[in-house]
Amino acid sequence: MAISKIVAIKATLNKVIDYIVNPEKTDRGLLVSSFGCTPETADIEMRITAEKGSKNGNRIAYHLIQSFSPRDEISPEKALELGKEFAAKVTNGKYEFVIATHTDGEHLHNHIVFNATSFVDRRKYHYGSREKERIRQINDKICKENNLSIIEKLSGKRGQGKYEYSKRKENDSWKQNIQHMIDSVISKSSSFDEFCGLMELEGYEIKQGKHIAFRAPGQERFCRGKRIGEIYTEEAIRQRIENKEIQKASGIGIEINKKKEHRTPFAQKENRNRKINLIVDISKNIKAQQSKGYEQALIKSNINTMVKTMNYLIQHNLKTPEEFQVHYSAATAEYDYLRKSKKKLSLEMLDLSEKIKFTQNYKKNKYTFIKSLSVRDKQEFYKNNEEAIIQYKASLIYFEKNEINPDDLDLRKLFEEYRELKGEKAKIDTCLKEVKARKSELDVIKKNIEYSLEQNLENEKKQDDVEPEKNTDQQRKDLR
Repeated sequence: MAISKIVAIKATLNKVIDYIVNPEKTDRGLLVSSFGCTPETADIEMRITAEKGSKNGNRIAYHLIQSFSPRDEISPEKALELGKEFAAKVTNGKYEFVIATHTDGEHLHNHIVFNATSFVDRRKYHYGSREKERIRQINDKICKENNLSIIEKLSGKRGQGKYEYSKRKENDSWKQNIQHMIDSVISKSSSFDEFCGLMELEGYEIKQGKHIAFRAPGQERFCRGKRIGEIYTEEAIRQRIENKEIQKASGIGIEINKKKEHRTPFAQKENRNRKINLIVDISKNIKAQQSKGYEQALIKSNINTMVKTMNYLIQHNLKTPEEFQVHYSAATAEYDYLRKSKKKLSLEMLDLSEKIKFTQNYKKNKYTFIKSLSVRDKQEFYKNNEEAIIQYKASLIYFEKNEINPDDLDLRKLFEEYRELKGEKAKIDTCLKEVKARKSELDVIKKNIEYSLEQNLENEKKQDDVEPEKNTDQQRKDLR
């Protein structure tokens, strides 16, 4: 699946919507859906919302295209379902949208047109580099959950943008993260080779040449050490490793430590120290074969990792692989339950917000519509009250489609129900964050246990192959 593009619509919104809901492209209109509006009058409803919101910019709506790989086995109905989930998460249930799945091309793809103005708080939607990445992450997550392919990450822009600047102010920029990690690894390293090995064990890539460069996990480009800071060049790092006492006496180390304490709470440092890494298969690591220092760093790291893994098992009284599997399955089941509960609540909140919107329009415009049926000059009355009548008719379409009697609805109770769902979802979010962190740790422990068991089996097999065959009498004695 891939996001082909997102385009701002500044005019002819009706033509764009007419194009995406074309019956010839959408299986006679069966592959068309909407949220907060009706496909028949979506352009007018979006314009009404926009006129009540901010006048900043001339963006009326956005056209988002979501494509599926021809290799993915997915039906048009499933594509529409995933498209609605995707659109709902992108818009956070605050913007009206129309979605249509097209089947006339070489591959299935969704066209999503959503309002640039929120019908909840009247704010304008802003599409920038930060939002682009958020949309990508939403899309990739939906793909992974449904076993669909995802596109590789695209290269980002050079230089420091507004997002990096804002993250820097929050002490969370990628440059500062690299500084923290280099400082931490230097303090544990006795040689430059060991430093490189430990950095890569933490998930950081190192490119050596005329200028050393680093790439953090999730970062798209390598960054030269000099750009990170004067004390992060290869020469400076080597000197800091070889002359730790001199560095400490000169105050450089003290200054770094102060910065680290200011930027990173003690609790976060402790969490990093307790983090359990994956065991590395040294026999298959090319760099370990080329560098004795790197190999020693991996061995030390593997020992440390196994100690942490065993400590976890002892603390939780898990004595056998079978007992750990039960423990692991319980955590996985809890995570899946919370994730499904969150998704269910999100859908309920989405449906409820749509119901609230149409209920408001129904109750607010009902009198105007009834009056339009009895006035003499119907054409003039419609001209003066077009928005109210269209909103009322759209609400009738919604209630008829969902088999709801709008006169039975109480807006006060609907808002109260929405607040309750929101509070419940917030509690689940907190629990889910904790359980997800615990499950991620267990995923690593599980792989470490599996690796250890495989190594034990291989060692036993090698021992059996080397050990000479015993005679029958000796075998009988062994059996006794």
